[in-house]
Amino acid sequence: MTPNEVAALLAYVAELDPRTANSNQDEAGEQLRRWCDLLRDVPATAPDGWDAAAVVRQHVTESPFPILAVDVTRPWIAHRRSLLARHTDPAPPVDPDDVAGWQAAIRAQREAVATGRAAPSASRELTSGAPHAEVAARIAAAGSPLPVGAADALRPYRPAKAAREAATSEGRPDELSVVCPWCRAPVGEQCRRRTNRGPDRAGSWHRRATVHPSRREAAAARLDRKESAA
Repeated sequence: MTPNEVAALLAYVAELDPRTANSNQDEAGEQLRRWCDLLRDVPATAPDGWDAAAVVRQHVTESPFPILAVDVTRPWIAHRRSLLARHTDPAPPVDPDDVAGWQAAIRAQREAVATGRAAPSASRELTSGAPHAEVAARIAAAGSPLPVGAADALRPYRPAKAAREAATSEGRPDELSVVCPWCRAPVGEQCRRRTNRGPDRAGSWHRRATVHPSRREAAAARLDRKESAA
């Protein structure tokens, strides 16, 4: 805060809590000097609801003790820590090959957030559940979330999915459409086998190239039930 902002904050403190009012000009000047020294790195206002005046008002409301400068500094430190924790260092408009310039730009971004001059740039969170209605409408209009030809291009890199699609189109049972009764592999995942590493060491799971026979039978029974119901 600037000296003028600190002086305004002290006037607000004296208005809310008359006990802090100074008896003469010398005391007021000394108090202003101390507060300016402690609050020089604290902004008057900052993103995400920081307001030094609100901190003062809360302290006067909740505490029976006269407010000190550190009663404003400490909440700001906690608020700044929260801002920096949500800042994700977005790529600055600098050539990445310019290492010194890139680092300087990143430091400038962090300093702006730490001093309350800029809001943190947080990554967008992934959401669960169904897609947004607008997105679902676009997918329905396109017929597939993948562009035309993309599925064919990806087929060599997704053999399990390609095998499931081929089985469905040919009328054969989709072996991954049921939970495996033997290894309990979930729907859509390959069957697995347990590797035993001895009595004193835990084993590990490995994917099988083929499904267990009981799963193949369960998939065939599921297909028969669907055909009978149809």
